[in-house]
Amino acid sequence: MKIGVAIRDALALLNKRDRRRLGISAALQMATSLFDFIGVALIGLVAALAIAAVQGQQPPKFTDKMMSVLGLANASETTRLSVLAGGAAVLLLAKSIVSPLLMARVFRFLAQRQAIVTACLAKELFSRPITFIQQRSSQETAAALLQGSSAATLQLLGQAVAGAAEMVLLIILGGTLVFVDSAVALGAIAFFALFGVGMQRVLGSRVSRAGTEALQTEIASLRSLQEALGAYREICVADRRALYVKRIQDLRIQAAQDAGRLQTLYMLPKYAAEVALVVGAFALGAVLFTTEPMAVAAGTFALFIATVTRVMPSLLRLQSAGLAIRGAAAAAAPTFALAQDLGHPTEAPEDEEAREAVRRILEAQHHDFVPRVEMRDVKFTYPAAEHPAIPGMTLAVVEGQSVAFVGRSGAGKSTLADVILGVLQPDGGEVTVGGIPPTEAVRRWPGAIAYVPQEVTLVNDSIRANVALGLPRDAIDDDLVWDALRRAHLADYLRGQTAGLDTPVGERGLRMSGGQRQRLGIARALFTRPRLLVLDEATSALDAEAEHAIATMVNELEGDVTTLIIAHRLSTIRHVDLVVYLEGGNATAKGTFDEVCARIPALQRQADLMGLQPPCQAK
Repeated sequence: MKIGVAIRDALALLNKRDRRRLGISAALQMATSLFDFIGVALIGLVAALAIAAVQGQQPPKFTDKMMSVLGLANASETTRLSVLAGGAAVLLLAKSIVSPLLMARVFRFLAQRQAIVTACLAKELFSRPITFIQQRSSQETAAALLQGSSAATLQLLGQAVAGAAEMVLLIILGGTLVFVDSAVALGAIAFFALFGVGMQRVLGSRVSRAGTEALQTEIASLRSLQEALGAYREICVADRRALYVKRIQDLRIQAAQDAGRLQTLYMLPKYAAEVALVVGAFALGAVLFTTEPMAVAAGTFALFIATVTRVMPSLLRLQSAGLAIRGAAAAAAPTFALAQDLGHPTEAPEDEEAREAVRRILEAQHHDFVPRVEMRDVKFTYPAAEHPAIPGMTLAVVEGQSVAFVGRSGAGKSTLADVILGVLQPDGGEVTVGGIPPTEAVRRWPGAIAYVPQEVTLVNDSIRANVALGLPRDAIDDDLVWDALRRAHLADYLRGQTAGLDTPVGERGLRMSGGQRQRLGIARALFTRPRLLVLDEATSALDAEAEHAIATMVNELEGDVTTLIIAHRLSTIRHVDLVVYLEGGNATAKGTFDEVCARIPALQRQADLMGLQPPCQAK
């Protein structure tokens, strides 16, 4: 990625106010170059006056004008030299102190913006349908939101400000040399310009490529590690632990090589600059002392050396900034791509939004929420899919009704649940919950709609934190937590634990059994006392006794809570009000359990095999 494009994309992540503040900070940083300009000019005057005094000659004519400007026309030589040398030292020291302080301020500002950029992208990302989120792997999304946002702001923009300041300094110091001796200046400028351009051409593409490879290696390392931890039992049983260890080792070796290559590339300009300085100084000295009078040659050479002592560190910093920008641009590429897909959001969420969300959740009573679901000719097709997952569904679920969706895998059951929940937006038709679109219903009645997935995602925290997912600790009512655990038939187990609600569940809930994790997910759904409950294979990890308990709970909710159940295990849905059999996204049969069994032979066979009584009679 070109540097100009990368900087433009990074600036697009900031809002107008932040871009203006960054511009002011950059201007102040550039203004410190005047300290160098005046300090180096004073050193040139000191050199010219000192050499003229030692040789008993009149100083160059331009020094008389400068002494008049500085009010030193009638001062002694000693006074002139002392004032000029002291002024030069103060100015150069001031630059060396003020410049890093200003850059530290810039980096602090950008560090804060990094967090805001991540929040802006996350806010917009989490407002999109799940199909949008699933376009990227979790590792790629994490890289874009975390490492990428840091690279785009703190590294790329920070180095851009530093590089701009160094560029201004180089231009000013080059102008100083042109004023003293245009021929020498043009030669020196050409020499260092060729050096800088040459280093960028040689190293720039290599740094960019190495940065891209390093990012890809980090993503691959994270993916392999997550696979190994997530599928540890399968890996153990299949005796493939050594294969994963070898894969992780190879990736970390590659990452180390990438890091080593980057560090080497960053160091090369320093040593190349030392060589260029020595060669350039000898060449200039040879030209000056063979073509100019001794005093003029010595003064010009002294000014050149004084200028170069400021130019070379500046040139090195500029080179480092350019290389760092290239490396950061590669690391920030996923962030730029995500921001573009999201429309470059720059409005950060306010703290009040989170506080308001907590308040609405805690105060929600759902009194005016009618748990009714209506679908009119709803259509949905997954991206890049040849056939629609739901070709046209019309369905009405009345308040307090229990409805089960059954069918083979891939029949569209979970897709239908996602559409009803607002996680997926239909391509056509209309779906309403409580008379309004699902996403609006969720905002108006937080907690009135609840969902239990087949695989419950648990956070590495306490039972309390998992039941009241996302709520701050001081906002959680423990009585409500215990009530949800009781209804999910998990309270008795927890009361036997010393830590009670503070019992840790471990990463991904590994300290709990599969059935306990599932019941904890059900407790999470029941925590807000929902009026519409969607269960997506929610009893798949439960034993027969626990499944019966949950089925009993569902029956107890009937009349007060509208329940939508997706299930393969037919015993859970034996007594629901309505069974809808799906095939290819179409409702091919509706009715009571026995009625649908009679019409669908495949469902009848399943019921017979499970020994459900009374047996279904085929027509």
